[in-house]
Amino acid sequence: MKTVNNLFLMIVTLVMVMTVVACASGTGSGPTENVDNKNNEKKAGEGQTELRIVWWGSQTRHDRTLKAIDLFEEKHPDILVTPEFTGWEGYWERLATQAAGNNLPDLFQMDLQYLNEYVSRDLLIDLEPFVSDGIINFDDVDELYLSGGRVDEQLYAVNLGANSLAVAYDPAMFKEAGIPEFEPGYSWEDFINAAYKIKETFGEDTFMAVPNIDLHGFKHYLRQHDLWLYNENNTGLGYDDDQYFIDYFTKWNELLEEGISPSADVLMEIQGLEDELIVHEMSPVYFPHSNQIVGLQNAAGRPLKLALMPSTSGKTEGHFLKPSQFFSVSNQSDQAEQEAAAKFIDFITNDLEANEILAAERGVPISEEVRSHIYPQLGEYEKMQFDYIELVQEHSTPIHPPEPAGVGEIQGAFERAKEELDYGVITVEEFAKKFREEAEGILGN
Repeated sequence: MKTVNNLFLMIVTLVMVMTVVACASGTGSGPTENVDNKNNEKKAGEGQTELRIVWWGSQTRHDRTLKAIDLFEEKHPDILVTPEFTGWEGYWERLATQAAGNNLPDLFQMDLQYLNEYVSRDLLIDLEPFVSDGIINFDDVDELYLSGGRVDEQLYAVNLGANSLAVAYDPAMFKEAGIPEFEPGYSWEDFINAAYKIKETFGEDTFMAVPNIDLHGFKHYLRQHDLWLYNENNTGLGYDDDQYFIDYFTKWNELLEEGISPSADVLMEIQGLEDELIVHEMSPVYFPHSNQIVGLQNAAGRPLKLALMPSTSGKTEGHFLKPSQFFSVSNQSDQAEQEAAAKFIDFITNDLEANEILAAERGVPISEEVRSHIYPQLGEYEKMQFDYIELVQEHSTPIHPPEPAGVGEIQGAFERAKEELDYGVITVEEFAKKFREEAEGILGN
């Protein structure tokens, strides 16, 4: 049984408080409340192993996962699952608190940006022994889908589905404003021109959401210039010239100052996917990862489409295939719980009936047999993400290694400095300098 030091709790808790705004409006999905499901009132019977599973997501994800868990318990009567679920907003703060208290769930949803953080704290187990023992079967899974979960050649996380950064847009609002739908190859300038037309057409209470609420959009922009946010050793930033940072954020700061993109005060009201501006027709665009289109469409209740991110003429493609989320197994659990967790990973990876229930809500499944089996059964929006991933494959470059330990601190530094920019306290140039100083101080440590 492992413990995590108090410094980790203090750092991650502070970071999560500072990043609530970004997660709620940028990468987050789902309601903010923490909910423990019905099985919390059950007790494991004699001969049963209790398996605690935790995830974040939208209400659609919660409902489908709970149904899949019921099926798992039918097929594994020796395992009682205790599920807990929440929105993104409180997820990492809660997990950090549990880690510090030596009370991590046995199996929990993991994100690429936090994988190195948890590996470096010795909080996760290597899953290769369960693969070697046949408990987890990857015979039908290409290594392409597994590589994102490896750190130093050990498998600490299993991909729950492929996705990629996307632009969700409302074709009806585009049509009313006279804006052509976004086709591959459209530029950042095309996007900005569309922003002005949206404001002109719909007026004061409608905005053009922009891809700068967190670092995802900037990472995409860097990739288009053959750069990355971090250097090869994760000891510093990967771009030497701050002009990249200044050029990118100047685009969006001008839209903010003109009232064309939403202010920080407007974004503060967003507490989950169901509150996003596109859901309420207050913006024609949103920047989800592709697997969020199902929950987003259910929340909006009207037709939406997916497009690639804007391109930079003559530059590298910025897209890559990203593990939407992973499942990781806690090093604080005992052997029986870890084995039960491995069985659930195999179940969610390979079981055809389970994947009929899940319907690719977390992303395009990693098993080729599962993909082939469920595609004909999918609804319009589930199929949309499969088709989008195929499109991204034509416009992508290889994924970067997992991000460095301390990424939560870097995200927090970014958000604090960006808030000062949003409220006019600092300039874009000062924002670039401040972010570099804080980020490189964290990485150098």
